[in-house]
Amino acid sequence: MIITLIKKQKGYEVIKEFTEKYGSLKELERLYKETGNNLFLVDYENWKFLRDNPEEELERGEIKITNKLTLSDYELEILDFIKNEHPKSIRELARLINKDVRSIHPKIKELEEDGLIELVKGEKNRKMPVLNYDEISIAI
Repeated sequence: MIITLIKKQKGYEVIKEFTEKYGSLKELERLYKETGNNLFLVDYENWKFLRDNPEEELERGEIKITNKLTLSDYELEILDFIKNEHPKSIRELARLINKDVRSIHPKIKELEEDGLIELVKGEKNRKMPVLNYDEISIAI
């Protein structure tokens, strides 16, 4: 099974990520010249383009290949609620979908291990489920 996780971003958001990763466009150019690494060249060319087109919307994809992932209606419902309702904790998510926390917690851990969601530190040390993708495409 091939899973493609797609995140839509504006050019200025990508530039912010590049700045955090490389420091500056000049530093990225230096890295490319020193190493000849084509990934640096791609990021360099993208950065130059996005600098002039910060409102450009991009789709960035991450591909996962797995034979162990199964997504039932229950998991899809969880992902949908996380994406659309932005629960502040696992307990709040359970309340939103009318499930017991003990029954939803193992599913949340599986989705996190599969890389479909992230658990980030929320208020009062709560674990907040976050779906950082706009689309999930599954090819069987």
